[in-house]
Amino acid sequence: MKTKITLLIFNIVCVLGLNAQENIGLSMGASYAYDIYYSLENGITASTERTNWELAFSTNAYETNIRINSGNSVALYQVSTDLSEWNTITSLSSNSVQLRNSNTDWAQGAFVVNKTGNLNYGWGDYNTETHIIEGSRIYILTYGSSTKKMRINSLQMGLYNFTIANLDGSSEQEINLNVNSYNNKKFIYYSLQNMEVIDREPPSTSWDLLFTKYEEDLNNDIADPLNYEQPYNVTGVLSNDNLIAQYEGSISDNLSILAQDTTRNINTIGFDWKQYSGSYVMTADRSYFIADQNEEQVYKIIFNSFAGQSSGNLSFELIQVEELLSEEEYINSALVNVFPNPSSGAFYLEYNPSSPVKVTVTNFRGQTISSQIISEPTWIDLSDQAQGFYFIQLNGKEINTVKKVSVIK
Repeated sequence: MKTKITLLIFNIVCVLGLNAQENIGLSMGASYAYDIYYSLENGITASTERTNWELAFSTNAYETNIRINSGNSVALYQVSTDLSEWNTITSLSSNSVQLRNSNTDWAQGAFVVNKTGNLNYGWGDYNTETHIIEGSRIYILTYGSSTKKMRINSLQMGLYNFTIANLDGSSEQEINLNVNSYNNKKFIYYSLQNMEVIDREPPSTSWDLLFTKYEEDLNNDIADPLNYEQPYNVTGVLSNDNLIAQYEGSISDNLSILAQDTTRNINTIGFDWKQYSGSYVMTADRSYFIADQNEEQVYKIIFNSFAGQSSGNLSFELIQVEELLSEEEYINSALVNVFPNPSSGAFYLEYNPSSPVKVTVTNFRGQTISSQIISEPTWIDLSDQAQGFYFIQLNGKEINTVKKVSVIK
């Protein structure tokens, strides 16, 4: 296990109080060597090596999600749905399918984006008798100068078992990874180069923004976020599922975030706040309104500069502009579970309120699908809705939170 924390920060000026403004400068390092995790309230919470991992395993007990380090040119190909072909697979075939991380949702990693719903989770299938997710796919993974074949054998109660080998079958290794010790984080990481766990991420409640390099779809088809037509590595900002609005207008304007078109897509800020024409210039008349993790405070972000890969330096203004909830009105979303997620449309909402709670379901455009009052755990039926992402919002005397679900047909 390895942990590395390096803080890179310069030129911070703070003004306290509501409408406080901070001029923030930070550095991702030359060639964007570091990922910077940033809290809207507390500043940098971690600065970690960007290229020391290949695989990221979700620590959420209700997910089977595995992402790849696309920002470091890791590529994943599904080559077979028949595990008996393991020994005969020695190269990429014309039938191989490249799989990519979703650029809008952390929960849609490359290993699960082609799940078919019901009992299939992309890399494996749920066994209703043993309650183990059993591997059913063979992959080829390329990273650095290496090309390996890989299969996820099983997932049981947070314990992943997977096998990796050279294409000729040599150097085969079976690896066990227990994610249960890291459930305060979104992911735990694995280095295939060194065959070791990399504990590099701060607690998931301690950051709002991630400054990083990642793969983006330049076509950016929001209606079909898993279909990459123009994949390209970019440097930008991903969010921790925060509520965000991109505002096109004078940077001096201050609007309530609730009066704008909001989204929880992790790439809402993304990379296109800057433009390159010999040097980087900031996109004119663009700012971002973002709620913190507790959805108590709203901040406005205005980017001021970006130096590029020579130093990885950038700067932005951070302005606290709005209060949404008092601390007493907020209950951590960890008290609410929605499963199975993804599903073909039936979701069980596990929450025991002490007083009635309004549950509203919206699609990614913010359109209301359904609304009801609950006093006990309940099922939510979205089987008549199209495939895609939906948001389940709970509002009551003791709670104001949102859960994201995925409908797979």
